[in-house]
Amino acid sequence: MIKFFRRIRQKLLSENKFSKYLLYAIGEIVLVVIGILIALQINNQNELRKEQLITDKYLQGFVEDLTADKALLDTLIYVRNKQRVCAKALIESVERKEIQLDSFYNNYYYIFPFWKFSPSTNTMEEVLNSSQLRLITDETIKTKLLELRSLYSRIKVAEDHVYEHRAVYLYNHRTLDHIEFNGLYINAENKSFLESKDVEQYKKDAEYFLNDRYFKNFMNLLTLNLDYLIPLLEEAIKECNLILELIEND
Repeated sequence: MIKFFRRIRQKLLSENKFSKYLLYAIGEIVLVVIGILIALQINNQNELRKEQLITDKYLQGFVEDLTADKALLDTLIYVRNKQRVCAKALIESVERKEIQLDSFYNNYYYIFPFWKFSPSTNTMEEVLNSSQLRLITDETIKTKLLELRSLYSRIKVAEDHVYEHRAVYLYNHRTLDHIEFNGLYINAENKSFLESKDVEQYKKDAEYFLNDRYFKNFMNLLTLNLDYLIPLLEEAIKECNLILELIEND
């Protein structure tokens, strides 16, 4: 092709057809410019296609992570609500100075397990902590992701707070001197404490807790913390649903 154009130029010059040569040269320049523009357009389209593939990968990652978070939040909301009910029931027992052994210990041992919320944030952290955030062109999705990350941080602080209080209470010698950890298995297997071989010890310990101000204060503190934590978990699941809806519409 280059040789073809060169022969044309040489022929025009040899025939002293300068005006035609000038027009030809201009035409050749135009063709080169058009070729460059076409090449740039193709390159831009390829880059856009690559970026779209990356964006789709991230959006799919968000869908998978948020779906997993929703399932975990559902479970945690159920557990935290039940723990709050148990704590309030224990406070009522102390205030009435009355204990039904199975009811008391079923409530007592249910407040001990405290699984922390561990959200699936791999995709979120990869995107929000890098230049890839620009690929999320929907500003609403971008804003909601930032807000959700902030909410997750608040949940972590709240749960760490509860966990620390629980550890201080549970592993204090005052508590350890009046608790049978075997009760965790009785509670988990839905067996009766009244039928346990250690029933007299359970009765004795329960009487101690009725008059233990330390125990009552912990139950009140736990209730207070859960009153703050549970709405955060409920807000998080709403935000997850909203972001999933936005991604689906996008």
